[in-house]
Amino acid sequence: MPQSHLSKALAKLKTSSANDPSGKPLDALESLFEYSRSYQGSFGGFIQELVQTAFWESQSYPSNPYPRLCIELADLIDSYNHSLGHPEPAYHSRKHFQDVCLSLTTLLDQPIKSVQKSDFHDLWEISGEEAWVLLFCAIAHDFGHDGSTNKTPFELEKSSIEKTRTFLSQSGAVPSLIQGLQAQIEPIILATDPSFLGSLLAKFNAPSAKPTKTDCLCMLMVESDLLASALPIRGKMLGKLLGQEWHSSNPKAAVTVASDQGRLKFLEYIRFVSPHAIMLNMEDIRNHTIKQLKD
Repeated sequence: MPQSHLSKALAKLKTSSANDPSGKPLDALESLFEYSRSYQGSFGGFIQELVQTAFWESQSYPSNPYPRLCIELADLIDSYNHSLGHPEPAYHSRKHFQDVCLSLTTLLDQPIKSVQKSDFHDLWEISGEEAWVLLFCAIAHDFGHDGSTNKTPFELEKSSIEKTRTFLSQSGAVPSLIQGLQAQIEPIILATDPSFLGSLLAKFNAPSAKPTKTDCLCMLMVESDLLASALPIRGKMLGKLLGQEWHSSNPKAAVTVASDQGRLKFLEYIRFVSPHAIMLNMEDIRNHTIKQLKD
């Protein structure tokens, strides 16, 4: 069976990461997200193609319920967005959902043993089922996003969780799976509230830091949410899209987020701390982009 275009893009990135002496496979990363931008099919079709790539096939196990759940949730999001009667938000569209799913796939596919901190033991070792839970969360994390910002903590994230819980309750999956998954997705999706990043980072960077497995899963989800925005080309374009999204509701913030100064502030606020992101050299990429903006 011939490789899909998505499989080829992911394979190119993996080869580039292994062979690029600079440790910054920027061209391959930018190309991967360019593929997402130019993809013409539905979100459900994209996820169906993604779960058939080499990495996700390597995470499969007997009676794995997640490929079906992931595809059906993506199909539901397609139907939901088509029913809106108005365009999707400029930034928080299904293109963003695709970017996050690609970022997650890329991060989880990194060989991390050489850069793991011994004091964190095996917390960053992600099992096949945990990987699928993260992909499900990547699909769900902005379900129903209306382009606004949170007026109260976790407002939009809670709305996405409720929509996803309704989907699960109607999915026909076994009750024990539904109950377990509903509990697992809540902290992971809540962590994507941008105002929570400082608290999450403190769980890894504080002198007495003792992160849990859930903290690690949350961090991988947040890094997946931020990764494309940290790239020099893709990130600048995404800043402009976020500016378009906020144009009506918060025009002052819209101008800032689309500017170089706004981008600099964003890049100085975020961090990449997982060994997966370290292997992908995302901190080097972030710092290099900051230097370029300051020069």
